[in-house]
Amino acid sequence: MKRIVLIGAGFLGSALAVGAARRGWSATAISHSDPFALRDTDAGPGEIQLLPGSGVERLPDSLDREADAIVIAAGGRFPLPSAAAPVADAIGTLSLVIGLCEQIRTLSPRTKIVLLSSAGAVYAPGDEPKCESDLGEPTTPYGMSRRMGEEYMDYYHRMHGLSTLSLRCANVYGRLLPRSRGQGVISAAFWSALTRKPFTMHGTGRQTRDFIHVDDFVAATLDLLESTRDLPPTLNVGTGTGSSIVDVLEAVGKAMGTHIAAVAGPHAQTDTGNLTVDLSMLRKIIDFEPMDLTTGIGRMAGEMAADGPVWSQ
Repeated sequence: MKRIVLIGAGFLGSALAVGAARRGWSATAISHSDPFALRDTDAGPGEIQLLPGSGVERLPDSLDREADAIVIAAGGRFPLPSAAAPVADAIGTLSLVIGLCEQIRTLSPRTKIVLLSSAGAVYAPGDEPKCESDLGEPTTPYGMSRRMGEEYMDYYHRMHGLSTLSLRCANVYGRLLPRSRGQGVISAAFWSALTRKPFTMHGTGRQTRDFIHVDDFVAATLDLLESTRDLPPTLNVGTGTGSSIVDVLEAVGKAMGTHIAAVAGPHAQTDTGNLTVDLSMLRKIIDFEPMDLTTGIGRMAGEMAADGPVWSQ
């Protein structure tokens, strides 16, 4: 049975744990909390274990038998809070990445290490889809710490021979995130549809971003972990298609059967331009055809109608 360790049981970590278990894998999530109730999740043909605590401290407990991969899905602040606490964000992210790489180097050097980085935070907007070789130009402390985390991953590969991979993820959606996180355009649009409160529009609303449904993100990540091919140090994971904020509001409004009004909010440097990712390198390694925005938002709306919102506020 393939074994995977997730550092963090938030939105992406929990989704990967469930996806791995449904493939028949053994998934261990290390997290201070269990916001998506992994303890109560049907693991299907696989198994899910939750270890409370920090990744660096609890990782040895999960390596009593060798893991095939660990995925770093935690560390630092969210994008908006990082601006108010750049030192804490850098320490939180880099101490986790370095600490885990040191643990793997000592305890299980054949285990693959995957860092969930951020395409939106690392790349600068531009008219052409961003390739992995394009210069990273972070505009937030969050983006800076993710970019430096990628560099440390590459360092441990070059200097210590560890198998490392940094995934520059586009904007992942598929669950209703709490508004306190200050991120997630699609979640914010759903909150407006649910509460009938206006959506706060930053910028013109015509700027485009790459939005990928969490099911496609999970499938791509697990397919890469199953691949027997040599992987590059960095890979984009998105759809390769840009959708505007106006497109998002229209799609969510249609899926929820309502009109979403918008009010102007403050502008920021990150609220302009277009940003999509190039998937050429990813598609050379795995077969990958993600769902389009309308289909993905429809799936999210359907799951919310069946299960109810995960978060009350």
